Amino acid sequence: MKLLRGSPVDPLEARLLRTIAFAVVGVVAVAALYFGRDVLLPTAVAILLAFILSPAITWLRRLVPYSLSVAAVVVVALAIFGLLAVLVMTQLADAAGNLTGYQTNLQQKVKDLHALADSGGPLTRFASMVASLASDFARDGTKIESLVPAAVPAGASSYATVASFAVPLLRPLLTIGIVLIIVIFILLDRDHISDQVVRLFGGSNVHATSEALEDAAGRVARVLLLQVLMNLGFSVAVGGGLFLLDMPNPILWGLLAGALRFVPYVGAVLGAVLPTLIAFAVSPGWVQPFLVLGFIVACDIVLGHFLEPLIFGESTGVTPLALILSALFWSSLWGPIGLILSTPITICLLVLGRHVPNLGFLQVLLGDEPALKPYQQIYRRLMRKAVPEASAVAQAEIDEKGRELGLDDSLGRMLVLAEQDRASDRLSPEQIDAIVEGTDLVLDFLDDRPDESATPTPAPRPAPRAFIRCIGGRSQIDDAAAAVLAFALRQDGMDAASAKRGESTAAEPEAAFTLTLICYASHPSEAVRRYTSRKLRGGASASVRHAIVDYDAAGPHPPGNALREGPDIFVGDVAAICRLAAQVVSAVSTLDQELAAQG
Repeated sequence: MKLLRGSPVDPLEARLLRTIAFAVVGVVAVAALYFGRDVLLPTAVAILLAFILSPAITWLRRLVPYSLSVAAVVVVALAIFGLLAVLVMTQLADAAGNLTGYQTNLQQKVKDLHALADSGGPLTRFASMVASLASDFARDGTKIESLVPAAVPAGASSYATVASFAVPLLRPLLTIGIVLIIVIFILLDRDHISDQVVRLFGGSNVHATSEALEDAAGRVARVLLLQVLMNLGFSVAVGGGLFLLDMPNPILWGLLAGALRFVPYVGAVLGAVLPTLIAFAVSPGWVQPFLVLGFIVACDIVLGHFLEPLIFGESTGVTPLALILSALFWSSLWGPIGLILSTPITICLLVLGRHVPNLGFLQVLLGDEPALKPYQQIYRRLMRKAVPEASAVAQAEIDEKGRELGLDDSLGRMLVLAEQDRASDRLSPEQIDAIVEGTDLVLDFLDDRPDESATPTPAPRPAPRAFIRCIGGRSQIDDAAAAVLAFALRQDGMDAASAKRGESTAAEPEAAFTLTLICYASHPSEAVRRYTSRKLRGGASASVRHAIVDYDAAGPHPPGNALREGPDIFVGDVAAICRLAAQVVSAVSTLDQELAAQG
């Protein structure tokens, strides 16, 4: 009501109103998809076919006028689909007609099953259990209705007989005609429709919307092409294997198995069951049916679990769980056709989420990209004390991006995020302890592994007589930042160690020059810097610098950018602070050596 009156709205109340509005819109959209399926389903199929035929029209329009290219491609597509349909129907009729010749084999298998049941084996016990359950249902008054279709009355006219067979065929034929008409008009007016979509969804940003449409069209076309090639190869393999196994109509079962694989998760099962049932009827023994089943299952495993993940891995960008849930959702709304359309529709939704800011949640829900950045993943895992998982993420970042950038994008940014939450009182003492202790354990894990990604740098190394001591400035998170900086310095070949606030480094070596880095995961106040400097400043051979990890000052790329805020303050990422510390140590050590040589 505050929103209607124009008065200020509480942020929590505004978020609740947005959530309710989103839920209402979602329910209305699902209801519209379900009740409008008679119109939306043919339209979706037509759009999918337009995606498939569009590349051929684009190529052909270079040679002939556009309308003629559309007509030619549509006629060729109809001819191909018609020939395949006639071939499949002919082969099915031939297979159905041959079933009567396999009556002897079926009778023999029935006798074998009866013999197995009469022997008192598991089938007998199973049959008795089913009979007992049936008697229980009968006592409850439950009846099992017959599935036999109603027979046509004997006195019915010939017109009624023909209508009983023709009427069920009118609906699919009418749907096919509607789809064909929509496809033709979409292809003929393709450029104008594309401009309308751009104007409707992104008239203020034509470039971004055009890129989204091209991305969606490219992904859908690429996925469909790969599916066609994969399923065609599957058809050839299954047909060839069934031919070698002496199965009748191997071409039919190969084509049927390949066509059924367009149906996600269910089609492969149907493509294996049907030839197996025919093998039971054809073969006099029991070996051939199991050979047929095993061969088709083996082909599907090789294709589905080895080849398709490699080929489709970077093509769809959709997680397997999202594909499964999408298949269940669209099949419940639109039936088997929705099951076939689920993958292309999911890809289109993913592209919309990637290019439209208000639909970004679709990319998070459907995309296979990590939902959190690596440093956020490490942050969550350390709070849960899952140190091995956090170590694996940090090691993967270092292996992928190199030692300097990988360490910054994993542990460095994680500590800055943790310090922000600590300063805002979002972390409990237990969580802070878990982050600090976990950081030490992750560094120990990284220190034990050889750095294969490291490359020799031409930067001069400090003299071995110099030592760098890293100490936390204000909080425990700063102690962890000191440990990370000390680790990075050691990786650069310098003699460095870290210590907690108020503690001295263990076994601190004797050195002519010691550089003390007071480390912070966020900017400290001037009073804090003066206090820590006065407390830690030692004799004449010691030098104190404040090292502030700040990625806003450093910038994301390239690593090593830093700013000096005064003579004793380093601000930047971990790699930059290490370089500045190396320069200071090098300069002082060189001066010390020159003075010693003159003396």
